[in-house]
Amino acid sequence: MIKRKIALLLSLLLLFGALASCINKPEPDPSPSPATAAPTASSGQDANNEDNEQFERISKEMFISVATSDGFTYHQFIKDPAFYGINEADVERGWGSISLEAHEADHRDNDEILQRLAAIDRSNLTPMNATAYDTIVETLELANASRDYFYYSEPLETLNGNHTMLPLMMTMYEIEDKSDLDGYMYLLEDMPRYIGEIAEFEKQKAEKGLFMSENALETVLASIDTFIESGENCFLIGFIDDVLKDGVDGMDKDTAAEFSEANRNCVLERILPAYSELRSTLSGLKAKCGRFVGAAERGEEAKRYFVSSIKSSAACDMEPEDMAELLDETASTLVTKLMQIIYSDRDAMSSFGSKITSGDPDTDIEYLLELIKDIYPTIPEQQIEYIEVPDAVAEDFSPAAYLLSAFDDPSRNIVITNPTADTNTLLLTMAHECFPGHLYQTQYFRNGGFPLAQQIAAPSGYSEGWAVFSELMIASKAERYGANACLIDRYNSFACNIIIPAYISLRVNYNGWDKQRIGEYLESYGLNQSEYINIIYEYAVNMPDYFFNYGMGFANTYRIYQKVNPKTDAELLAFFKEYLDLGPCCYDVLFKHFGITA
Repeated sequence: MIKRKIALLLSLLLLFGALASCINKPEPDPSPSPATAAPTASSGQDANNEDNEQFERISKEMFISVATSDGFTYHQFIKDPAFYGINEADVERGWGSISLEAHEADHRDNDEILQRLAAIDRSNLTPMNATAYDTIVETLELANASRDYFYYSEPLETLNGNHTMLPLMMTMYEIEDKSDLDGYMYLLEDMPRYIGEIAEFEKQKAEKGLFMSENALETVLASIDTFIESGENCFLIGFIDDVLKDGVDGMDKDTAAEFSEANRNCVLERILPAYSELRSTLSGLKAKCGRFVGAAERGEEAKRYFVSSIKSSAACDMEPEDMAELLDETASTLVTKLMQIIYSDRDAMSSFGSKITSGDPDTDIEYLLELIKDIYPTIPEQQIEYIEVPDAVAEDFSPAAYLLSAFDDPSRNIVITNPTADTNTLLLTMAHECFPGHLYQTQYFRNGGFPLAQQIAAPSGYSEGWAVFSELMIASKAERYGANACLIDRYNSFACNIIIPAYISLRVNYNGWDKQRIGEYLESYGLNQSEYINIIYEYAVNMPDYFFNYGMGFANTYRIYQKVNPKTDAELLAFFKEYLDLGPCCYDVLFKHFGITA
């Protein structure tokens, strides 16, 4: 189905500075639970008509296909396979595959699903199913636009690439009993094979003249070196030892010792050597590094791939020049609002840079829940478990991340924190990751009966747009820290760290801008310092679509908010409920609902 990275399960907070196929799998129809039941029909549609039943079959098949596409995703998303009629013999227990054959199979499956959806009379669907239908169709079509550009993708991105995410994901594997440990060991033992496939993919890219830039290569190699050099102190060894020390259900000391030894041997004798081989392969390709220029300078194919990738990231089928116009307008709006506060509230400006946090995540969460109780729909009470990202990958990781919860047991909420990150704005980080950001929105959907395929295929641009907008909403309400001071912080951060970098990436990769042209544009914002120009140019070249789920997601969410223009708490509550009740959507679907035209 939709091509995904290993970071599928993480909703990341931006710091400036996986492989699923949808195939037809017959399964019984279990009795629905409250978290997964299909909604009842409304507005006169019969939820039991043939079109609704066919759509819900397709939705469930898509969900099962993604949820069983690799061992980690399966373990994280599914607690009771029998509930979904999943035959565990059909589950991929390893990391899947990265190959042209798998890529082409994904798109053939997309085509088949689109054909089946086209046979459905959309007018017969319930409103909830119709909205999900529109989003699934657009998501698949946006994904299919990349079908001819397999070798332009990059699994080893300089930030949160698979070389850092694979071992990190292992430390998030929930282990309660011996069967969980067995699944963990299967994934661990499969890592060398998957890393080898990545190495082979990079060699194929190099042969086609599509290898990463030397700048990106140096960054990736430095990260790999840090992991290799950890040796006996590798966090993967300590992780399992800590799990076993805490105790695993049904496991005696002798069996625990065997697992500890097997884990240690696998890390030292297989995982670290596999990373050494990957490093050797990448180093040997240095002579084939690509030029340190944007897609526009690399040819029309590279440019077309860039367009397809930013549309998919942005979750909307907007043309590049229209994106550029929206991003430019959004940056201007944010800076104008920032200046208005500076001129009207000197105290706010003097407080700029002060801490926006109590210093304690749980205390910040309590304050967030207080701030949102009258303006966001209520969801069940949630528990949060905090995990620190290992030091060995901290420099390559975002300040925080929310690990998406299981569909049939959404009670476990994990937030990953980065001890090396700046915590001065922890309240806003928790707003992004927890309330009313990713955690809140995920749990709203888990408990809302939305179609399974719509939830599991939620576009990242939609999710990140909501989470970034959540920071702004909390900033506007956080009187404890001075709302205007908080707004200055967010307006400044969003403009400099999200919107403008997305705009620059678009201009570099679509219009061929160089550093001089970037400097000319940034001069009006007073941002034409060489260090800033170099940083955003590097992102534009090495990770061209990185900012678009954040930047376009926020710009489009903010655009809808401004169109509705809720002013009172009651109007905010009504707006957020209307927005959330549509489920995860592509923005074109949201635009149509809220009456927004180009």
